[in-house]
Amino acid sequence: MNKYKFKKIKPKSFKGNRLKKIAYAFRGYFPHNYIESDRIIIRHPRRRDWRSWVNLRKESYKFLYKWEPFWEIEHCNRSNYMKQLRSQRSKAAYDQAYSFLCFNKNSKELVGGINISNVQRSVIQTCNIGYWLGESHIKKGYMEESMRSIIPYIFKNLKINRIQALTLENNFSSRKLLEKIGFKNEGVLRKAMKINNIWEDHILYALLNNDNS
Repeated sequence: MNKYKFKKIKPKSFKGNRLKKIAYAFRGYFPHNYIESDRIIIRHPRRRDWRSWVNLRKESYKFLYKWEPFWEIEHCNRSNYMKQLRSQRSKAAYDQAYSFLCFNKNSKELVGGINISNVQRSVIQTCNIGYWLGESHIKKGYMEESMRSIIPYIFKNLKINRIQALTLENNFSSRKLLEKIGFKNEGVLRKAMKINNIWEDHILYALLNNDNS
């Protein structure tokens, strides 16, 4: 069995008040370290990743569009990547959401991404998690390895107690992945999300911090 662990590589941490955090965020300084498993390195997006991201998303459009909120392939470009990156950094500074890209450790090739969103604190301490893979990288175990690697990080470093994942009922690959790594099926949320411009029912899966203890 593979063991998944954190590996600190040039950690950068926020210091000071929230305004300083926001300023650091827009400059590209993130408060978290790299995450490394046997075959994958997970880290926050950078400006120089735009070409790999655009190419992989465009190549995988026909595979991805049926599982994701609507997006036009014509808008998948450098300009929109940079706008998205600025938004991601701002949300990270406010502890609202965190975005990650997943790379093949040997080839340094981008294989997909993981997004942590809707972070809620106080007595809730929960977040949502979403993920995607480029079509050429499916069925190789990359996302299972990435998810197993990032989940302990979410619990330990982000201090989250409950991770939620929403998936379409007919997305059997996603459901199989979630169940394999320990997420529990908690029922159907009616018309929970707009996928490809259509309101769709979603199955709610959740994993608690002590589920695997």
